[in-house]
Amino acid sequence: MTLSNLVRGALLACGLLLTAACSAHNDGSSSATAAPSADASAAAAATPAPATSIHFTAGDQYATIALPAGQAAPTGPVELVEAFSYGCPHCAEFAPFMDKLRAQLPKGVTVRYMPVVFNADWMPYAQAYYAAEQLGVLPQTHDAFFQAMLEHYPLNSLQDMAGWYGRHGVDPQKFMAAATSAQTMQQMAADQKTEIGWGVDSTPTLVVGRRASDAKDAPFVPLMRSANFGNYAELQQLGLWMVQKVGQH
Repeated sequence: MTLSNLVRGALLACGLLLTAACSAHNDGSSSATAAPSADASAAAAATPAPATSIHFTAGDQYATIALPAGQAAPTGPVELVEAFSYGCPHCAEFAPFMDKLRAQLPKGVTVRYMPVVFNADWMPYAQAYYAAEQLGVLPQTHDAFFQAMLEHYPLNSLQDMAGWYGRHGVDPQKFMAAATSAQTMQQMAADQKTEIGWGVDSTPTLVVGRRASDAKDAPFVPLMRSANFGNYAELQQLGLWMVQKVGQH
C-alpha cells in the first residue's frame, strides 16, 4: 500500500472524529460563513485583544492534555503550535491575529505550524505547506497564501499551487517534487496521527506545551489546547495566556 493510500485510509477511519473541520467561526456560530474581504480581515486584526483579566475555563475555552503514563513533566522550552489548513477560511481570517500573537510572546517561545487534513480536499494544502517548508520559502509565502485564499484566488489543486508558488520565486517543478515526495507523505501521516492524539477537531486550534528537556532533539510534549472561543481576538489572547500558564510551571 502506498503512503498516499495510507493517508487517505487514515482520513476515512477518522472521518467521524474529524467532522468539526473548520468549525470555529469568528461570530461563534455553528454554520459556515463566507470569508470576509482582505480589508475586513485587516480591520478586524486592528481590534485590540481582550484584557488579560479575562477568565478562561478548562473544558470550555481550553482543554488540558494529560501526560502519557510514565511521562515526566517536561522542562524544556515552551512551544506554541497552530493546527490549521490553507483550505480553512477561518484560519485565513485568523492569520493577522496569529502574527500579533507571535509578536506578544515571551522571548524563547517557539512557534510552528501543523497543517490539518480533515478531508481529501485539504490534502493538497498540507502538501503545499510541507513543500514550502522543505524549500525554505515558508516565511515569505505563508501569510501570502492565506491572502490569496481570501481574495478567492483559484488554489484548489497542486497544479494551481505550483503556478502560484512559481509567481513567488519557487521553481514549479521543485515544488511538485517536494509536495509529492515520500518525505511529505510520511510527515503528513505522522502529523495527522499527532493531531488526533491532541484532540484537534476544528481549525484554527492552538496547542501549547514544552520540549521534554533542553536537549536539541527532545520531543514536544503538549499540555493545553484551545477549545471554544467567541472571536479571533479572544483566541489570540487565549494563546498568550496558555503560553504564560505553561511557562509558569
